[in-house]
Amino acid sequence: MTATDAPPQSLAPAPSEEWKSCGHCNQAKPEAAFPLAEPGRRRSTCRDCHNKQRRDRGDNVRRGPRETPEARRARLLRSAYNLTPEQYTALLAEQGGTCALCGKPPQRGKSLVIDHCHATGVVRALLCTYCNVVIGIFENHRQVAAEYLAAYSEGNPLLKR
Repeated sequence: MTATDAPPQSLAPAPSEEWKSCGHCNQAKPEAAFPLAEPGRRRSTCRDCHNKQRRDRGDNVRRGPRETPEARRARLLRSAYNLTPEQYTALLAEQGGTCALCGKPPQRGKSLVIDHCHATGVVRALLCTYCNVVIGIFENHRQVAAEYLAAYSEGNPLLKR
């Protein structure tokens, strides 16, 4: 490398740093700019070229090939609740588009969540987010909640005069 084609100062290697040429853009870059292919071995293309190639192919850097929102939703419904989108829509129609507990429609831009038993995985109904949180807390603390309500059904005895 001559003085005229030396890398810019910002890319100058640390004294012990190795340089490598990218197999795609042919630029010399510090070895750290090349992602690990496996422990002890770096890829032949730099991180920038690798990510650009994946974007150009339509890959999501973390998940693989891009999914449509509908496909993602169908995959999540199937994996989490063993439901199809059609079954969710049927539940929603059966409930009139409202929460099975409070009867209110979901907030704007939100959908009803799937209430299910965490122990068995059985789907119960569709609830608004608030009711789902309340049911989840009550389900986990049922005995304590029942004892509390029974103990204080007449009010707090310390406050009676």
